[in-house]
Amino acid sequence: MDKEYGLELTNNSKASWAFSLPRSETCIGATDICKKVCYGNGVRYQTAGQRAKRQRNFRTVELLLSKGGPELLAENLVSLIDQVRPADWLAASITGKQTRTPWTIRLHDTGDFHVPSYARAWWIAAKQRPQCSLWFYTRSFVEPSIFDALTELASLHNCRGWLSIDSHNFELGLLAYAQRSGIWELALLQESEEQLNENVLPALDEIATAKQVVSFPVHRGRYHVPPIKHKTLFTCPAVLGVYKLESNFRNPRPCQSCSFCLPSHSASTVVEVQS
Repeated sequence: MDKEYGLELTNNSKASWAFSLPRSETCIGATDICKKVCYGNGVRYQTAGQRAKRQRNFRTVELLLSKGGPELLAENLVSLIDQVRPADWLAASITGKQTRTPWTIRLHDTGDFHVPSYARAWWIAAKQRPQCSLWFYTRSFVEPSIFDALTELASLHNCRGWLSIDSHNFELGLLAYAQRSGIWELALLQESEEQLNENVLPALDEIATAKQVVSFPVHRGRYHVPPIKHKTLFTCPAVLGVYKLESNFRNPRPCQSCSFCLPSHSASTVVEVQS
């Protein structure tokens, strides 16, 4: 019988360690296009085990928040973070060398922030583990109270937050970005050039600098729509196939190798690819 409570990370071949929640309960800012193309629709995410894990994570988050608020949840998130600290981290911290793989966690390879207290819990946990790099993409900026809590999280030196925009929500996303432009980054779910709202790229030109906006061409597996070449866009190298998916958890994964989306203190070499 499946456990009723517990928090568990996912180890995926693109981002490495990630925390997942069910989309139906947490993706409060989902647009029609992101619901349609979300890779959470893929077979791997729809197995009984994966669905049960996300539901168990959500039940546990809700229970801990109800019993002890963000502080109690943060205690358990810190334990989760510690579980994936690289095995050579202690030796590396003493010798000053880098660990074989970075200590990173992506918040939500599926799911999103659904209440401010949940975002606050991750802020507490991230502050207690400043050596661990965390990053996330979110559409929950549509809710002001959550956006305020997420802005605090994204402002931490070991955390990086990306406002996820597309043809349907880019105006709200750019407004949120303009309010806190020194903290947030922009991520574009890029449809084909024919489908992308004609106002998106001109709007990005007014607010972003060259290669500042990370672009994810709509993709499924190794197939993707043609990436749009534009001055403000940096197309995700993993989507283009520059970084191959890595099944061995002892080796850096594509997101860790590229590091464009990660906090700057964890950055390695970023490959500049536009095709």
